[in-house]
Amino acid sequence: ESSPPVVFLGVARIRDQATLATYFDKGALNADKKGFEGALASILERSGSAYPGWRERAECRECDGVLHALADAQAMFVVVAGLRDAQYPDRVALQLLRDLADKVKGSQGDEAISEAKPGSLSAPLRKLMREVLKSYSDPSAHDKTTEVREKVDQLKGIMQDNVKRILETHVTMEALDNSSNSMSTQANRFLRQSVDLRRQIQYRNMKIKLIASSCAAAVVMYVGTMFIEF
Repeated sequence: ESSPPVVFLGVARIRDQATLATYFDKGALNADKKGFEGALASILERSGSAYPGWRERAECRECDGVLHALADAQAMFVVVAGLRDAQYPDRVALQLLRDLADKVKGSQGDEAISEAKPGSLSAPLRKLMREVLKSYSDPSAHDKTTEVREKVDQLKGIMQDNVKRILETHVTMEALDNSSNSMSTQANRFLRQSVDLRRQIQYRNMKIKLIASSCAAAVVMYVGTMFIEF
């Protein structure tokens, strides 16, 4: 019987880099155990800046494999999976880690994970990790599901981008509408001011004409008076 591609699963707390639980396949060699434990220590050294969904990987030099790691949604702990098969699809490995993280949190809860002593969760999680390891021993059984899920996620992303664009366009149209209303108001104000100014000019011209007419009449009367006296 060939060895399964997934030979190691583990859970470690990020805060103090404590390894809370480990599980090796029964066919794992001493080289596998030593190599993956060393790879886990290497990943934990780099986990200080881990954030929700943080991903990392480390080579297993002793066993010619790779260790994948994923931080949970609160960046409280990381789950790891040791793969002996270099051809194991990355997206299936990621799905394995997500499933493992969800099941660990659902099984133990935040408080237990936060307060557990190193190694104390190996026994409570042994059955759970054994089932996950067995379930993902055949990546083809999960590859199609994972592919469909990724396409759904991509479609969601596209839809969210489209909604964002529509909202931005709506905001732009509102801004243009407001700008148009403002320009219309300013134009109406300018027209009113122009009419008022024209009326003022007409009134001033009328006053000037009246004054000029009065002056002319006064001159005529004055000249007429001189002729009469003469």
